[in-house]
Amino acid sequence: MKVEELRKMAGTLADVLPIEILPEVDRRELASHMTLRKFKQDEVVYHQGDPAAHWFVVFEGLVKVLLLDENGRELLISLHSRGEFFGELVIFEDKVPRDGTAVCVIPTSVFQIDRDGSLAVLKRNEEARAHMFERLSRSIRKLEGQVEDFAFLDVTSRLAKYLVEVARLGRPLPLTQDDLAAAVGSTRMTVNKLLADFERRGLIDVERRNVRVLDETSLLREIRV
Repeated sequence: MKVEELRKMAGTLADVLPIEILPEVDRRELASHMTLRKFKQDEVVYHQGDPAAHWFVVFEGLVKVLLLDENGRELLISLHSRGEFFGELVIFEDKVPRDGTAVCVIPTSVFQIDRDGSLAVLKRNEEARAHMFERLSRSIRKLEGQVEDFAFLDVTSRLAKYLVEVARLGRPLPLTQDDLAAAVGSTRMTVNKLLADFERRGLIDVERRNVRVLDETSLLREIRV
């Protein structure tokens, strides 16, 4: 794909990938370090432990990032939809292996951006650099909140809170019960029982790969610190 085509596509994500705030020479350089990659449902973008040389921005679709232990158990640490970054730590740390596995939940297209090329552009542009640091700090705050939840909330509370957070995104996310279990650090069996209980009490509606919150107020009452 030609540089101008990539740049035009990236420009549609101006609120999160502010390529237009760059001088013309840097716009072209950043676009020249981009590749549009397309993945099928359940296809892996990268594995935990892989060498890292690129970061990614979702153009369309949905990506989940998982931590895997030596027994193959999964912890879902983040979801990334259109306009959201993942794998961006490579910008700040050189030659550090991937700390998670990125998997496409549905058919997904992402911009793959070369570390060295984008880093050169960021070094020359304070506004773009500040934007990336703000994005990184937002990710860190979110992870800190997850750690706090695991430390102080039981599984019922974690699931209720997660369902509310997903609902507040305002768009359905095609998550399986395995995904929900990985997100709250539990088992599919436990999550299945809790979802059935929430549904029986009219708090949620469980559909195929989607849980719809019907009574957010009551669901929030399930969160016990």
